[in-house]
Amino acid sequence: MRYELKHLSTFVAVAEELNFHRAAERLGMAQPAVSRLVRELEDRLETRLLERTTRKVMLTATGRYLLEEAQEILAKIGVAESTVRLLESGTKAILRIGYTTITGHSLVPEIARQFRLDNRDVRLELIYLTSPVQRDRILQGEIDVGFIEGSFQSSEIESRPVARHSLVALLPPSHPLSGKEAITVHELAEEALVLGTNAEWPTFRRILVDVFQKHGQVLKVGQEASSLTGILGLVTAGVGATIFCGMPSFCGTHAIVPRRIEMDVPTLVETHIAWRRSNLTTAMKRFVATSQRVGTAYRSFVP
Repeated sequence: MRYELKHLSTFVAVAEELNFHRAAERLGMAQPAVSRLVRELEDRLETRLLERTTRKVMLTATGRYLLEEAQEILAKIGVAESTVRLLESGTKAILRIGYTTITGHSLVPEIARQFRLDNRDVRLELIYLTSPVQRDRILQGEIDVGFIEGSFQSSEIESRPVARHSLVALLPPSHPLSGKEAITVHELAEEALVLGTNAEWPTFRRILVDVFQKHGQVLKVGQEASSLTGILGLVTAGVGATIFCGMPSFCGTHAIVPRRIEMDVPTLVETHIAWRRSNLTTAMKRFVATSQRVGTAYRSFVP
């Protein structure tokens, strides 16, 4: 017959006290019950754990080994129980957060910083995903919250606007257009731009195509790269200009020059925070509130 947790906890109390009476008081049990549980444990393990005399109780070699193992087991169970209670109350959790390139360089890091100040018991796992993939992962329960470009209508997903980003032309300092205060869409249409790939930047590429079409222009791509680092590296090297949402926070104007884009109707790329309606925990509510507060006040975004 297998023993139970109560057998281990009773044995640990007796082994630590080396006294059945004190162990019984510590456990809030009758002494005969303590003795019975220890005997049952020894019977089920088929070994002596304690040497008993009328004057003292001593651990056998096997008992000393089991004490160390049992103390570790009980400690882990205690931590697990505490964590479960904290998770239920929302004061301790793991939040899996999806983000895109647009939100990953400034907005999400600032939200994470602010959230961690007041929620040190909540661990954030930040995962780069495109907007379409984030929607799928939210529905599948693989991420808790996502930052996506544009709104998303679904009976299962709720989303709220967090920030709106201005489109900015980023150029190498030597570029002929870098001397202008603002650049038109027509002027950008004459350039073979450095842009992210359709695979990694599907939503943003679609936004840019729409902007150019509204101005009667065609978007020309001279070079693609999958990551923002790759794109900015190409711009810095003088390969060409690019278009992004604001100036990346880690860039210096000595290497890349940001310029406002003149448009008939300004296009603002809106970021929404999204989650599954049936999965809104207390920790997620606090994260959403922090995201909206930071998104409204953060300097790199247009309110």
